Amino acid sequence: MAARVRQMALAALAAAVLGGLPSGCGMTFKLPTENRVNPVIPGQGTYQRIATWDGMTNIQDILLTPSGELFLLFQDDVARTGEVRRYPQSVPQPISAPLAGLRNPATVCFGANRIFVLDQGDSSAARSVFPCVYYAEFKPDVDTLTVPMQGFSRPITDLGAYWHVREYLLDGTPVSAFTDTSFAWVNGIAADADGRVYVAGVIMYCRVDPFNERMRALEYRYRIRRYERGGGDRFVTDGPWRRDRSYLLIEGTGFGSTRDPRGMQWAAPRGAALYFADTGNNQVQRYGDPVGGAWSFKLDIGGAGADSMLLAQPLDVAVDSAGYVYVTDSGNLRVLRYDADGNFVQRVDRNPDDVTPLLVRPVSAAADNRQVYIADRGAGQVLRYWRRD
Repeated sequence: MAARVRQMALAALAAAVLGGLPSGCGMTFKLPTENRVNPVIPGQGTYQRIATWDGMTNIQDILLTPSGELFLLFQDDVARTGEVRRYPQSVPQPISAPLAGLRNPATVCFGANRIFVLDQGDSSAARSVFPCVYYAEFKPDVDTLTVPMQGFSRPITDLGAYWHVREYLLDGTPVSAFTDTSFAWVNGIAADADGRVYVAGVIMYCRVDPFNERMRALEYRYRIRRYERGGGDRFVTDGPWRRDRSYLLIEGTGFGSTRDPRGMQWAAPRGAALYFADTGNNQVQRYGDPVGGAWSFKLDIGGAGADSMLLAQPLDVAVDSAGYVYVTDSGNLRVLRYDADGNFVQRVDRNPDDVTPLLVRPVSAAADNRQVYIADRGAGQVLRYWRRD
């Protein structure tokens, strides 16, 4: 009887807290057992869904900091607008105003006690309306005046609308912002313990046939670059940042090469490394050493039995403080957990009595050593799981 009274009190409290929530920030809060008959309780070491937050329209990314702050990012990819707010871990009610200065946020990360948001802006509209303008460009990967290259491009005419990395304190105070004009488009961001920022994106070339300049073709090349504080970079503008030329991951073969990199996280439970969803290659990479590839690995298999199929369009990767890796396998509608050596451990998003895939379009996950949050953009939901140890 006492347990039932406590349950009723908690339900009443949740209903009171959620009264008057604005649209798009979580309208309902339901327990995972509401629509179940004789639910099966997960066994020891498995994950149990303990909450589902409905009404999370346009949810795109989740950040759970080491100290427990939870941030949710919403992006309307049609209107090219969005916001980032801080939430409590228990109910879908924002406890902060949106981070200031954002235009079209795509993903958010944490590093050196700062919040970094990748704001995609409207980079297409920021370029000239003219299809191509002749210019002499220097190879962005080398950035030296000794290797000029002829080409055509659309110059940037509105730098304010171009993509930016925006830096904030944990209380939401803006600190800095920068952009790199050699990137035509960006999709991923991470930050390390020293406050350096990693950005994944696309370099675009408009190649010209040397024998007939009327023959032109666009070429896209994927890159991951690292940025550090300091000036004097001809491509990096709007802030006291520059590219770290000693670090560059490029499209190609081998460790570190990538095709359409997306969700990223820097982590150091087993040595400093960048983890990223190598979406175009249907795999996840741990890239540990820019020189020798030490402690690097690739993940592409989903485990055993029914979960053994290859990864398909993984969009995000998260790492907890013990080194466990959580992969948002969007193409297979699941979230998987691996150990620090890249060995499959378990599937997170399925309870024992689930008979059909629960997720509609998972795009992101965040985790600590006991719980996992999943952003299901297709269903407009955030799902919270707890591991039963």
